[in-house]
Amino acid sequence: MSRLTKPGTSRKTTSGRITGLDTARGVAILGMIATHIFPLIYLDASEMNASPTWAGWAFTGVSSALFVVLAGVGLSILTAHTTYVGATRLQLTVRALVLMLIGLLLGLVESYVAIILVHYGVMFLLAMWFITLSRKALTITAVTWLVVSPLIHGVFTRFMQLQAGGTVTYAEQWRLWTSPTPVDVVTQPFLTLWDLLFTGYYPVISFFGYVLVGMAIGRYDLAKKFTALLLFIVGAVTYVVCRGVSAWLLTDDAYVAQIAHATGVATDEVSVYAATGSVMDTSLLMGAPEWFGLAVPHSGAPLDMYSTAGAAVAAIGFFVLLSRSRIISKILFPLTATGTIALTAYSLHIILRGLWPSNWAEPLAVGDPAWADVWVMLLVHWGIVIALGVVLKLFGVRGPLESLLRRVSNSVGRSSP
Repeated sequence: MSRLTKPGTSRKTTSGRITGLDTARGVAILGMIATHIFPLIYLDASEMNASPTWAGWAFTGVSSALFVVLAGVGLSILTAHTTYVGATRLQLTVRALVLMLIGLLLGLVESYVAIILVHYGVMFLLAMWFITLSRKALTITAVTWLVVSPLIHGVFTRFMQLQAGGTVTYAEQWRLWTSPTPVDVVTQPFLTLWDLLFTGYYPVISFFGYVLVGMAIGRYDLAKKFTALLLFIVGAVTYVVCRGVSAWLLTDDAYVAQIAHATGVATDEVSVYAATGSVMDTSLLMGAPEWFGLAVPHSGAPLDMYSTAGAAVAAIGFFVLLSRSRIISKILFPLTATGTIALTAYSLHIILRGLWPSNWAEPLAVGDPAWADVWVMLLVHWGIVIALGVVLKLFGVRGPLESLLRRVSNSVGRSSP
């Protein structure tokens, strides 16, 4: 990784630290690909009982959270000791704008994927104002933002529903319901901005907490075994507790009935669909008392944000711990290599999704012939991004988009006073 500081300078880190982060990033990329392709819910042979698939259990909501938290970690490492704050912020601004441009262009691809890169860029623009905070201040800020922002988001949404003339009106008319494109920026700039900040698939008001958590993590010495172990334990406990509380609330019949009424999901299937968020739109519930007890992936509810942040932190600690072993690092090399080209891999996956759309409807029943097509598509997508990552890593070459991002931002930095 290059540091956004004075041109020609760099920061040395242990290979275990960088390897573990790249491995986690590779898992995040492959996890997102899985959730975009693989059904999150499946039916048994009778087609009467639904259950989450492995992709639904393991990756839904967690992969995107891990992806964003790792962005914060990388940003923190890049800027931890910068003495050229103005130049660094200029470089980060350029990176953010390039990411947003890439995201907007990918939005033109009919991939049927909620593309995160524009939100990613907006969060970079915000994050650059926190790079000078001390480790303690950044940690306090991160925890506070993560805890408080979903609560504020919920209350603010309830307020806006009243101002907009109703819950349905606000949910349907105050968001794009698609990934933003250059056309949206030109023709409906206010709605696009509102979608990015408050109502879209990755509302910045809440998701920025992930970035700050990552930035705080990046200020600690991940080369120390204790640090990685602490991250794993704290993250895992947070995930289990938050998901456990939500699952416990879903044992109350009256509570489940209210969730079912607002989402249109049958009462006996609420707990199953709540585990993955598949075919479960919680937008009409947002800000209501019941919403605050949900941990439905991508609902933006407090328990969702806390649990996925915990899972991301635990994953980072876990893979950094694994990377301390030379043998395990070699075994995980394909994942690590994929993580080094995360932006390229993600963009390539979106383009492939547009060129090769899926032809099945979720949920699929056990024994459905479409499962063969599902596995073929998933393995091809995985195989392409992993192979590309491995080849580029072996040749010591950065991914095309990673190289573009670095060249553009460094050129601006060199011209900075």
